[in-house]
Amino acid sequence: MTGGEVPLLAGTPHPGNAVALTDVKLFVIYEDEFWEMMGSCSIVRKRILANMAERTKEINTLTNQREKLISLGTMSAGLAHELNNPASAAKRASQNLLNTLEAFDTHSSQMLKDVVFKEKNLPGDPFLPLYEKMQLEGLKLNTLEKNDREDELLDWLEEQGVEDAWDVASVFVSVGITRDMLAEFAEQLLPEHIINFLHWMPKDIEMRLLAQELKQSTERISTLLQAIKAYTYMDQESQYQNIDLHEGITNTLIILNHKLKIKEIEVVKEFGTNIPQIHAFGSELNQVWTNLLDNAIDAVPPKGIIKIRTYIDPIDENMVSIEFQDNGVGIPLDIQERIFEPFFTTKGVGKGTGIGLEISQRIIVNQHKGSIKVKSETGKTVFKVCLPINLELCTQEKFV
Repeated sequence: MTGGEVPLLAGTPHPGNAVALTDVKLFVIYEDEFWEMMGSCSIVRKRILANMAERTKEINTLTNQREKLISLGTMSAGLAHELNNPASAAKRASQNLLNTLEAFDTHSSQMLKDVVFKEKNLPGDPFLPLYEKMQLEGLKLNTLEKNDREDELLDWLEEQGVEDAWDVASVFVSVGITRDMLAEFAEQLLPEHIINFLHWMPKDIEMRLLAQELKQSTERISTLLQAIKAYTYMDQESQYQNIDLHEGITNTLIILNHKLKIKEIEVVKEFGTNIPQIHAFGSELNQVWTNLLDNAIDAVPPKGIIKIRTYIDPIDENMVSIEFQDNGVGIPLDIQERIFEPFFTTKGVGKGTGIGLEISQRIIVNQHKGSIKVKSETGKTVFKVCLPINLELCTQEKFV
C-alpha cells in the first residue's frame, strides 16, 4: 500500500488490503505512540514529512491531469452534440445526391436513345446493361491486373480518338468496365456519337464515385459522433447504470480506429455470447478500455494483432472477465509490479503520462470492486480485468 502519508497526517481514514504469501510478522504502531514518536524522533519526522511533500506533489499533478481529462471529455461530448445535426443533414444530402444522379441518368437515357443509337424506338433503358456492370463500391485488383486492363483499354480508346485516354481508361477500370464491354456497347451507337459517349460516360462515373465517397465519409462522421455520444454517456447522469460491455469496447475501437489503421493492426474480438449487462459507471469503464487499447496499439509492431476476449468467470458466475492481449514486445518482469504506480511509464519522453494504468486500476478496484492484472512475456501481453455483474452481491473481502 502506498500513498498513506497524507491521509495519516490529515487524520482521514486510508483503508487497504494485503495478502500474506508467506509467514510474516506484523508490526503495529498505535496512534498515540505514533504521534509521540513524531514529536521525539527527528529522523522519523523528517522522513515522513519529506515523503508527504513528495506525495502531495504527485497528488496535485494527478488531480490536474484528471481535471484535464474531464474537461476534454466534456468538450468532446459538447462538440459531438453540436456536430450531430449538420452531420445528419450531410448524410441525407449525400444519399439524395446519389438518388438524383441515378434519376438524371434514367431520364437522360430516354431523351438520348433515339439520337445516339443506331436502332430506333428501343424499349426500356439501353444504357442500363452497361451501367449494371459497374462496381461503384470499388474493384479490388492488384497492381499488375489494374495496369494490364488500363493498357488494353488505353489502346482501344486512342484508336477512337479519345483525349486524355489514360485518365479515361483509369476511370473505366476503377469500376470494372473492360475494353470488350465498351467495344460491344459502341457497336450499338451511331459512329458520330461514339467519341461523345466515351467523353461523357467517364464524367458521369466520376460524379457517381464522388457522391459515393461523400456518402461513405458522412456515414463515417455520423458513426464517430454516435460512438463519442455513447462513449461519454452524454445523455445520462453520472451514476451507476446497466452497461453493455461489448458496446463500450466497440465504441472505443471506433474512436481509436485511426491509430489502428496507421499500423494496420488486426483486432480479433472473441466476445462471449452470454455476457449480461453489468452495473457500472459507463464513461469510467470506457476510459479504462481506451487506456488499455492505446497501450496495446503502441506496443504492437506494424500489422500486429490485438485480441479482446470476454467471458463469465468459471468459478464465480457473478464476475465477468475482459482480456486484452497483444503481440507486442512485452513488459520486463522486473517492472511489471510498478506499471500501476502513478507517473511510471515505459514509453519515451513526451509519449506517456504514466497515469493511464493508475487511473484504470482506481476505476476498476475502487469504483467497481473489481481487479486488473497483467501477465507478460516477449511477444505476448495480457491485461485481465474482472468486474462484478451485480455490485450488490459483492463484499470487500471477496476482492482481497
